[in-house]
Amino acid sequence: LPHHVHHRSKHARLVRQTPKHEAYYFPTQVNNHGGDFPYTFFGIEPGTTRAQILECLRNFTKGDNKITNLSRAYRLEPGTGWDVPPGVLHAPGSLCTYEPQEASDVFAMYQSLVNDQIISEDLLWKNSPASKSGDFNYLVDVLDWEKNVDPDFAAHRFMRPRPVRPEKEMAGEGFCEKWICYRSSAFSAKELTVLPGKTAVITDSGAYGLIVLQGHGRMNGWDIESPALIRYGQLTSDEFFVSEQAARAGVTISNPSRTDPIVMLKHFGPENPDLRKVMP
Repeated sequence: LPHHVHHRSKHARLVRQTPKHEAYYFPTQVNNHGGDFPYTFFGIEPGTTRAQILECLRNFTKGDNKITNLSRAYRLEPGTGWDVPPGVLHAPGSLCTYEPQEASDVFAMYQSLVNDQIISEDLLWKNSPASKSGDFNYLVDVLDWEKNVDPDFAAHRFMRPRPVRPEKEMAGEGFCEKWICYRSSAFSAKELTVLPGKTAVITDSGAYGLIVLQGHGRMNGWDIESPALIRYGQLTSDEFFVSEQAARAGVTISNPSRTDPIVMLKHFGPENPDLRKVMP
C-alpha cells in the first residue's frame, strides 16, 4: 500500500471522523511466502526536514514523488507485529496481515506511485476539511512529527509475542497463550494455542472476537475448525464472539487431534483489564 497516514483526533474531528490506531501481526500459518515486497516503510528518516516532506507532497501530481526515500523499510517477520499510532506514516508490505484497529477509515495517501500504480490525488485530500484542500502545510501538520522521526522507532513500535503466563505453567494446563498486540489501550490481541489431545479452560476479563487459523475441535459445545477451502456462500466454523460473561467464567476448548494444535487469534476492545499487566 502507499505511504499513508491515519489522522489524529484533532484532525479527524474536523471532518467528523474518529482517529485510527492500528496494529499488525503476521501469522505463520498464512505466510509461507513473503509476496512481492515483504517490507513495510514506517515513519520518516531521522534528520528529515518538514521542507523535504512538503516538497514531496507538492510533487504528488508530477509522477513518483519519492516520499519513501525519506522513510525506513523494515523487513517483516512472520510471528511478530507492529504498532501504528495515528499520525504515523506507513506503507504496508506484502505479508498476509491480521490487523486489529480502531473503527475508523480516516486516512490520506501521501505517496503518489506504488507498485507502478498511480494514486489518485483525491486520496491525498480525502479527509481534509474543504478549507484545507490544497494546503500542503496542513498535510504536514497532520503528521505526528515526533513519532515519525523517532530514532528508536522499532524499539517503541515493534511487537514480539509475550507469554501471558510462564510457558511451562501453561503447557502443564494444555495450552500456550501470547499477547501479540499490546502497545495500545484502544485494542489488544492474543494468540492462543491448544495443544494436541488436550482440553484447556481459558479465562479473560473482557469480551473478544476470534478467528481459528489452524486445527479443529470443540469450544463450549460449538464445533470450531480452520477450513481448508471455502466455497461461495458457504458458512464456516472459524469465527466466533465470546461475551464478557463467558470469558470471565472460562471457555473450555478441546482438541481431539493427536498431532495438530488449535491456533486462534483473539481481539479485544478498548481498555482490556488484562492488558495492564503487559503494557510497556
